[in-house]
Amino acid sequence: MNLIIFGPPGAGKGTQAKFLVKKLNSLQVSTGDMLRAAVAEGTELGKIAKGHMESGGLVPDEVIIGLIKERIKDSDAEGGLLFDGFPRNTDQAKLLDELMNELDDKISCVIQLDVNEEQLKERIISHNWHKK
Repeated sequence: MNLIIFGPPGAGKGTQAKFLVKKLNSLQVSTGDMLRAAVAEGTELGKIAKGHMESGGLVPDEVIIGLIKERIKDSDAEGGLLFDGFPRNTDQAKLLDELMNELDDKISCVIQLDVNEEQLKERIISHNWHKK
């Protein structure tokens, strides 16, 4: 089973993703984690991403999809995938759809986390996220 979980920052995507990964025995696909790892390891895609990040630009969607493609080839992806906060826009959704078609697979479910705006503000203040 392949899932997408998305919502605003602080909505609990990471928390819910960790729970679902254990429950479903799937692989959490976090593009932020993959970007940091690729940059740290100095992979070809990591070098491209690093250039964009250092110049203050966004990492191109094709680089993100490339990182995902490399990551999900590993055997630990056989139990399914949980995309944490990805895709972020329709262009990324189209690229992910193309990748899934290429792999003869599909997204089984999309989970949207909604948080009341007041509760979200309280959560941010209580975690001191505004000071970081």
